[in-house]
Amino acid sequence: MIKGKWIVAGLIAAGICGVSTLPAQASTQYLGVTTHKFLKTQRKIVTKNSVKKGTLTIPKGTVVQIQAISASNGKTWVGLDINQLSYNIRKSYKLSPTMTESIPATTKNFKHVSVPKYLGFYATQKTYPDGALRNYKADGNLYKGTKYPKNDTKAKMARVHVTPNGYLEYYKSSPFRVNGVDKKPTTSVKITKTSKSKSTLTLYTKGAVPKAIGSKVSKKGNYRYKVTIKRLNQFYGTMFYNAKSKNVLNSVEIAAGYKVGKTQYFLSESTVYPG
Repeated sequence: MIKGKWIVAGLIAAGICGVSTLPAQASTQYLGVTTHKFLKTQRKIVTKNSVKKGTLTIPKGTVVQIQAISASNGKTWVGLDINQLSYNIRKSYKLSPTMTESIPATTKNFKHVSVPKYLGFYATQKTYPDGALRNYKADGNLYKGTKYPKNDTKAKMARVHVTPNGYLEYYKSSPFRVNGVDKKPTTSVKITKTSKSKSTLTLYTKGAVPKAIGSKVSKKGNYRYKVTIKRLNQFYGTMFYNAKSKNVLNSVEIAAGYKVGKTQYFLSESTVYPG
């Protein structure tokens, strides 16, 4: 979700504050990791945020996406964005910042997994090279509308979020910029099946979804509701100018067009800075 004109995902951190409450044993192997990649927890992980406050429990078998990395002497640690986890995991956590402390990227804690199919509506691994003056920041949040809002600090709108651990979350009204831990969604349901054809991704759930985003297709079973997310391959720009010099362009926010059901949504795709 939007937290300003930058995003942690995709940046290789020189060091993440703190060390996980899970000690790394000398006999344990460390994984080779890079930002954006996905891991699955091999056991229950109890951690804190980057300033060592609060406690967050991530269950065994949870798929997570790496947001930051630190490394030293052949050992690696990862940082996770708490707001990328589904509400049933993050609901007990109320503090800021939302980056976890460093968690040892050991084979005891994690294993590598492929990009989940339910995230197939956007590029999870994309980056722009140094010097490109463009920052990729797509994070699986879709906002109702056609483009990035001009008044991005006060804007509120419906939001659909597909989490790395496979939950479909819908907010009837959400701040475009979220401060701290994300609030309770209107709906949060586990994705039970995914299918893809061309530019359309179809998600099935057992739990009910609002008519605003999906429909009921069966009275029983694990695939009772479906939500379609269609990539339109259209892009829209919102220009931001210098507050004192109105003709000086500071940045352009690029939004990628989508449809959730029959309604227009957009993904905050990247920020472009003038050369």
